[in-house]
Amino acid sequence: MALLNTPAELKQYVSLDVSQVPPALALALREVENTTLALMLGKDLRAWLQAQYDAPDFSPTADSLAAELLRRVQRPIARLGVAAGLAEHQVSIDNTGIHILTTETSKTAFQWQTNQLRTQLEQRGQGDLDALVQWLEENRDASDELRAWAASEAGQRHRRELFTSTADFQQYENISAARPVFLALGPVRRRLEAFELARVLGPDLLQELREQVRARNLSLDNQHLLRTYVLPALASLTVGHAIVELGLKLTGDGIELMVARLDDSNSKEADAGLDQLMAKRSLEALATGARYLRQLTRYLDRTASATRFAPYFHSAAYTAPAPPAARALTAKTFRFC
Repeated sequence: MALLNTPAELKQYVSLDVSQVPPALALALREVENTTLALMLGKDLRAWLQAQYDAPDFSPTADSLAAELLRRVQRPIARLGVAAGLAEHQVSIDNTGIHILTTETSKTAFQWQTNQLRTQLEQRGQGDLDALVQWLEENRDASDELRAWAASEAGQRHRRELFTSTADFQQYENISAARPVFLALGPVRRRLEAFELARVLGPDLLQELREQVRARNLSLDNQHLLRTYVLPALASLTVGHAIVELGLKLTGDGIELMVARLDDSNSKEADAGLDQLMAKRSLEALATGARYLRQLTRYLDRTASATRFAPYFHSAAYTAPAPPAARALTAKTFRFC
């Protein structure tokens, strides 16, 4: 079974002129659901939603929790599925080979039109995935099923690091609110957490922050610490380190250069001087991140105590503030004549 089956459902999210779901698109829709959405929902929530969807009296347009969740799930399935199936949908394969359809009244779209449509659908679909996770988080106490999701591996997967969403990262560094970019930056963020933040915060305070983020119960002090110092520093350092790293892509054929001017004239041609611009941007981001770390250290050294930021206070990272310099007292001498 699947969570999106009919042309009418598909047409709610993608503009199509079809009376039935084309085979190539049906395969792609199922693939997206069985990989991306299954991972996000988890086995139990997906099974519950499937049972609701298959019930004879279920209405996808109803004002119910299950119907709302279904609509939010169908949206990325439709857009990402159609984007993934476009290439296969444009051709037909039979015993004589691969063919395209061209008649007196219709012909296959130009490549640039196909590319633009695929990009648009992928961008919208990725945004739909972010919106789905946000909705699940906001409604995690609305039912037993959503509470179980929040405590499950699927509900905890995006909370295994200090940054939990694309929107959070976007507050500090502009990545055009792109979920694929946020995910691609994940390995860099996690390394910086383990090395740079652990050095500044101390391993115990870093672990406390991680646990509270995972459990969704940040204390007011730790929330302020994250929003004011830790997340801005981590975002800037991530961009600074990732500019060079993401410029190269490891593939099955070797290492590919990923620096390009993305237009329809030549998508693989890099602009002159781009290496200098990249180096400058990287250095600026690293410098910004370093400044935030220095501010973080000064703030913790000034405010930490046995009861406030105690893990930091008892760690080797803590440095007691220097006592204020003693003021020299000078005696005044008066002479009476």
